[in-house]
Parts: sequence; structure tokens; C-alpha cells
Amino acid sequence: MIFKRDFNNLTEEEVSLLTSYFEGYDYNSSGHTFIANYIWRNTHNITWEVIEGYLFLAGLGTTETEEETYFMSFPLTKDGQYDPPTIKTAIEKARIRFKEAGKKFEFGLVPENLLWVLEESYGDEIEIEHTPDDDDYIYLKEDLVKLSGRKYHQKKNHLNYFKRTYKYEYQEITKDMVEEIRNFIGEINEDKHEETHEDWQEILRLETVAIDELLKFVNKGLVGGVIRIDGKIEAVTIGEFERSDSKKTVIVHVEKANPEYRGIYQAINNEFCLRLPEETVYVNREEDMGMENLRQTKLSYRPFVMGRKYTANFKE
Repeated sequence: MIFKRDFNNLTEEEVSLLTSYFEGYDYNSSGHTFIANYIWRNTHNITWEVIEGYLFLAGLGTTETEEETYFMSFPLTKDGQYDPPTIKTAIEKARIRFKEAGKKFEFGLVPENLLWVLEESYGDEIEIEHTPDDDDYIYLKEDLVKLSGRKYHQKKNHLNYFKRTYKYEYQEITKDMVEEIRNFIGEINEDKHEETHEDWQEILRLETVAIDELLKFVNKGLVGGVIRIDGKIEAVTIGEFERSDSKKTVIVHVEKANPEYRGIYQAINNEFCLRLPEETVYVNREEDMGMENLRQTKLSYRPFVMGRKYTANFKE
């Protein structure tokens, strides 16, 4: 462990404390919610600790080598304020935790809107690098609902074909669907495993574990739905609102569908967005993890903006 506490066996007070930090500032990042960290807690060995009033998180990163590589997320604030001298003191204490664990210190998943804190605290002592594989794809809900204009012409054609060809039903997710959804996703990922490049098979396995954890939150903060054809689930999407006190941005953690049905991906996305609250403006569909096919799919929906992420390392 890097920090003193993990995400297992949390008390109600600890959950409340963690949530207050995750919702203390608009990080504009799909990885900065309680649920997003909880579902990856074991696969990425995520630990946390409050130091000098800031919440620090460390986790095991994905790597192509057998050596374990840990990174630290940018410290979270409870009140939306960042004081460079104080945060520098806190970061130095966090670096000691890494040293004691025998791990190299590295910042990861630093949102673009917080780079100024590092730059003001450390100046040219650190090197900052953009990591596009971690960027979030953020869309306007209105665009995904209407699919208007030439840029969405192909998407609209697929959606219209699906609606004309298949008799389907969209249902919002309920707790009694969990086992059925789990089985469906297991089947989809098992089929994908054979087609997935060897380098990405481990990521697919870890994703299956994380989705299983995510399903624990049905009726506890998640939004989502399924498409049924002939009574059988053939598509599912699951997400959460970025903050519990606002529905401005929804983060989509899962979208799975049976590709045998042409247009079903466009349909599950469209049906989900149609039912989002009126005050929802943005749909964050997370990162592409460097997977080229996923990148092209996300780009084809024409993101309104990219939530850029960075890594930072000390030059020494």
C-alpha cells in the first residue's frame, strides 16, 4: 500500500469524507468520482489518505512490463481551494509514502484545469506531458439526441434502420435486472476476448471485474438502461452524474451491445440520452485507453470538447 487506507470495508463516515472531496471541485474528469475509484479499487490497488487537508489517491497503472508501476492522482480539495505552498508541503509528504513503499513517484490523470497549481508550486522542477490516451470525450447531450446535420448522417441512418427493422423496448435499469445484465456483459466480453489483440486482453478482463463492481450501485446513484429484443437484453448502458448535487454532466461508464443488430449502439446511446434530465448538458463518455478502434468510434460522435489529462514527473 502507498497510502494508509484502501476502499474496502469503508465506514459511513469514510464514504461521506471521500465523497466530500470528490465533489468539492469541478475536476471535469471521469476518474474523479467515488464510484469510479471504488469499482477499480482492487484491480488497481487504490489507496488514499488525507494529508494537509487534501485527499491523495494512488493506484497501480496499466503497464506492458511485469514491473508494477504506481501513479498518484492530483490531490483533491474539499472546498474548491488550492493553496500552492500548502499543496507543495502535502505533495512532499506524499512523495515520502512512495519512497517508503519502494515505488517511483509519478503524477497521473492531472486535469488540465489544475496544471496551474503544479506550475506555480514547482516551476521548472517538474516535466508535464499530455497523455491523450487518458483524455475524456465530452459531448453535448443535444447533439447525441438530435444527431442533426451531415456530420451525424451515418449515425442517423444506422439509428433509423434499427428502429425500422427491430421491435424493441427500452427499460431503465432496476435492481432485479442486475444478474441478467451481468450475464449479458459476460457473454459480450467473452466474445470480444477472442477478437481482442493480446495486448488488450488483460484490460478487457479488468473491465469485466470493474463492471461487476459497478452493478452493486444500481439504485444507489447510477443511471442507465437496457434495450430488449424479443424480451432478451441486447444492449446496456450505465453511468452516473458527475456530482450528486448537479445533473449538468453525466459520465457513461459502460456501453455494451450485441453487434449482430445493426444500429443497436446508436439506439442505446440515443435512448439513454433522450431520457436524461432537462438540466443535463454534457455527456462524458470517458477515455479511449489508446485503443484505436475505440478512439475512432468516440471521435465519430464529434466530441464538443476533450477533457485533457496530463502526467507530471520531477526532473530529478
